[in-house]
Amino acid sequence: MFPRNVLGRDKSMTVIKKFPLVSIIILIPLLSYLAFTFFTSMPEKTISLTTGDFEHIRFRTKIPTLYSYHENDNGLIIEVDNSASFLMQAFAEVKQVNQVSFEWKSSGMPAIKNADHEAQRQGDDAVFKLGLLIETPGAISDVLLLSWMRRVDSLLKFSSDEMFFLVAGAKHVAGQRWVGPYNNRVTMIAMNNGAGEQGWFQASYQFSEPVKVVAIWLMADGDDTSSSFTAHIKNIKID
Repeated sequence: MFPRNVLGRDKSMTVIKKFPLVSIIILIPLLSYLAFTFFTSMPEKTISLTTGDFEHIRFRTKIPTLYSYHENDNGLIIEVDNSASFLMQAFAEVKQVNQVSFEWKSSGMPAIKNADHEAQRQGDDAVFKLGLLIETPGAISDVLLLSWMRRVDSLLKFSSDEMFFLVAGAKHVAGQRWVGPYNNRVTMIAMNNGAGEQGWFQASYQFSEPVKVVAIWLMADGDDTSSSFTAHIKNIKID
């Protein structure tokens, strides 16, 4: 039953009875508009960057990156020194994600030469990249996984063996995709980067259709390019 204030009571029912096809033609755009209004009015979710909300995942053979919380602006300070590790937060429910945005700035950048270098293992570093683990029902855990992979698997509430890595400050043109050089089930995506105030950049990416996300990774690394820099991240929003 539709609300009376949307269709009215007597006249609308008369139209439906006499002209069912016309009523359907009228109702479809109306319902589409209401659905669009409902979903687009849903507020963005700002991710809390308190490091206690995340698990710090380390690689056995790598120097870990240092992550610290900056309370004044709900931001992260990330110190990279030829290092690699990441923060992970598993979601309690699958999230439909349309868009991701955040602000970033950095003193220094990874020593990536160009887009070709960035797509190789020798250049697979980033000033900051945000990973979205995609729900893949039926994914089977491998008992031969490395220890850090087993830790990730143990934290997940839903199965996943695919990922999008949204890369800030990439050498690729914004919107370009390339296959992760360490795992062909990881898709790297160059984000849009707009200049903001006081050295901040606004990074964003809009998916063509919603993706089902079960966890996020926050990562800055310089191990493949022997790079050192300090990145600042704030206002991570998923919509």
